[in-house]
Amino acid sequence: MNKPDDLENLWKAQPVDTAMRGEEMRGIVLKKIAGFDRAIRLRNRAEILAALVVSATFAYFAWVQRNGIERLGSIVIAASALWIIYYIWRYGSQPGDPNPDQTVASYRRALARKYEHQIRLLRNVKFWYLLPMYVGLLISSAGLLMEHAKNGVLSWTDAIGPLVYTSVFAGIWWLNEVYTIRKLQRWLIDVTSGAEAETQC
Repeated sequence: MNKPDDLENLWKAQPVDTAMRGEEMRGIVLKKIAGFDRAIRLRNRAEILAALVVSATFAYFAWVQRNGIERLGSIVIAASALWIIYYIWRYGSQPGDPNPDQTVASYRRALARKYEHQIRLLRNVKFWYLLPMYVGLLISSAGLLMEHAKNGVLSWTDAIGPLVYTSVFAGIWWLNEVYTIRKLQRWLIDVTSGAEAETQC
């Protein structure tokens, strides 16, 4: 779902000197906000495009498949992809940047809220993103296994598919809920500590 290296590069692109004040500091924080928003928009568009492809592909599979259980699995996957599109469109980003005349601390708090929003979104990725499609894949796999068993061609190779997509989904979960969240939490600590310093000055 995410490209954490891109997000990390955005944060590190312009290191903040805590001694800087005024318009220069405000400009740097605004650039960080704009860069982060741009990265999130690109991620959301890529996810929506991928989900459209998945939905169309599995809708076609559901149309041509003869096995009822496999067809059900394909329908669940296609519907899950449409759900992901809605969820990302509805919750994928947090609107509301501070007014241009706000203080640097206000800009920092706005950036912190954006980080917090993405952390909440990614913390639940296993429920709204992975689980619906995974259930559809399991149903489809069960239908395929039943078909192979019925035709007497069931073998150990039928386990390869479930093992592969389970590993892929586990990797996506780790990338989002462990790797990326940890980085966002570090950025959140940096920006909130900076906002506290600004408030004390």
